[in-house]
Amino acid sequence: MIPRFRLLSLPLLLLAACSGETPPPPSSVAEASLAQEGMVLIPGGPYRRGGDAGEMGGDSASHESAYPIHEVHVDAFWIDETEVTNRQFAEFVEATGYVTFAERPLSAERVAELEEDVRRNLARLELMAANATGEQRDRIRAAMEELEGAVEIEPLAGSMIFAIPQGGLDDPEDLSQWWDIVPSASWRTPGGPGTSLEGLEDHPVVNVTPEDAAAYAEWAGKRLPTEAEWEKAARGGLDQQPYAWGTEMFPQGETVWMANIWQGEWPHRNTEADGFFATAPVKSFPPNGYGLYDMAGNVWEIVADLYHPRAYGLPSATVPNSTGPAFDEARQAGMEIVTHVTKGGSFLCSDVWCKGYQPGSRSQIDVESPSNHTGFRCATDVE
Repeated sequence: MIPRFRLLSLPLLLLAACSGETPPPPSSVAEASLAQEGMVLIPGGPYRRGGDAGEMGGDSASHESAYPIHEVHVDAFWIDETEVTNRQFAEFVEATGYVTFAERPLSAERVAELEEDVRRNLARLELMAANATGEQRDRIRAAMEELEGAVEIEPLAGSMIFAIPQGGLDDPEDLSQWWDIVPSASWRTPGGPGTSLEGLEDHPVVNVTPEDAAAYAEWAGKRLPTEAEWEKAARGGLDQQPYAWGTEMFPQGETVWMANIWQGEWPHRNTEADGFFATAPVKSFPPNGYGLYDMAGNVWEIVADLYHPRAYGLPSATVPNSTGPAFDEARQAGMEIVTHVTKGGSFLCSDVWCKGYQPGSRSQIDVESPSNHTGFRCATDVE
């Protein structure tokens, strides 16, 4: 497959009172709850965004752009209590006929770009093979054969699917060693060929892009949450705690996992101690203080903000109801393709690779790279 990389994821009122936030009047909460089924009302107010204890300057890949910690004010808003599920997304597609990015043909321009990527990667691997010996050389040659077989690019965009690497890692930072671009993978076939949504109706929809997520949200009469809204909701009324549920990784004992993440040797073996290898049905793990599920792990969640590696140092970070950097700012950050922020981590997050399941972490997804560990949830304004 062709790597798409530059080569080289207490009740409301009591919590609000404890955190100094101002909750909406009880009457409006009761009335709105009838109109916003499946959503949770998040009280407005300021909070400290960014980072997580002990991670500044650490080795968590999902914390590198999460500083400096800063205060941001967010007005009250509604947010889905769960990630959007396959069942919900199927209703949207049936009603509208929408075709996701992964299911669309690649443009001739993009095919040419990917073919050039293949040639460039083959040249790089040829140099590596010339300086390698034994099993390492064999692995490099095998990778070259796979690339050579991918020159005839299939017409559909497809999606990135996680695959456990065979053998050791040539470069611990090279994500292409555990990601494959699978042209037949889409939200309908989340694991690639031979997979379907049977039994996965209540799992989060995956293999979607920011465009796909925004289209669903508009159809549902909602929108994507901003990064500032998402993190406020994820923290559940707590101030700068390392987890969405508080200070301890295992508040109910080490046999009770609080989120769907990776256990075991990354990326070669997942022990599935939490009960799942890939996605889990929504509501499989305890909710946070606001009653929101899977704000940690399961799938990275796409938000509305464009990604900038130093976004928290920009003036836009601290304005009330921040919507993140402007388009021109994001492009000036050196991004070839527009990228959006993702939050919350996924079933692939590991202490060895990243701690994306912590509320202060952040990552990114570009508009052409859907994957099987990224989904979304929606938000809406308080009327």
